[in-house]
Amino acid sequence: MAGKFLMRCGLLAFGLLSVVAVSAHAEPAAIGGKVVLAPNLAGKGSATDTLFVFARETSGPPMPVAIVRATKKDLPFTFRLDDSNSMMPSRKLSDVGTVVIVARLSKSGQAMPQSGDLEGMSQPVKPGTDGLSIVIDRERP
Repeated sequence: MAGKFLMRCGLLAFGLLSVVAVSAHAEPAAIGGKVVLAPNLAGKGSATDTLFVFARETSGPPMPVAIVRATKKDLPFTFRLDDSNSMMPSRKLSDVGTVVIVARLSKSGQAMPQSGDLEGMSQPVKPGTDGLSIVIDRERP
């Protein structure tokens, strides 16, 4: 039935149906970039400190939407956050609006921020942004 409707509209004749089908299966929105450590903090922590890079909604719950994990020895670290890094299947990066990307070096290995953790944060961005540079440039009090 859909084929007859699309044929009447002329969409099949011009190949527009395939364009519609492709866009419906497009890659989920991703955010990518690189995390670096500010030179003045390079001597802080150890190579095994845990690096968390995550997206958090600017106007939503504080829990991350998507997260990846590495270690300090991986810096500079190239990251890509997308729906495959989502913390909950019902809350995906492709479903949210504006987010900030936070990079945190955790001495304890815990995702919850603690005194002495090193952090950096992006300006608000939308999914689909690539080439971000996040500088870890402050120590949590």
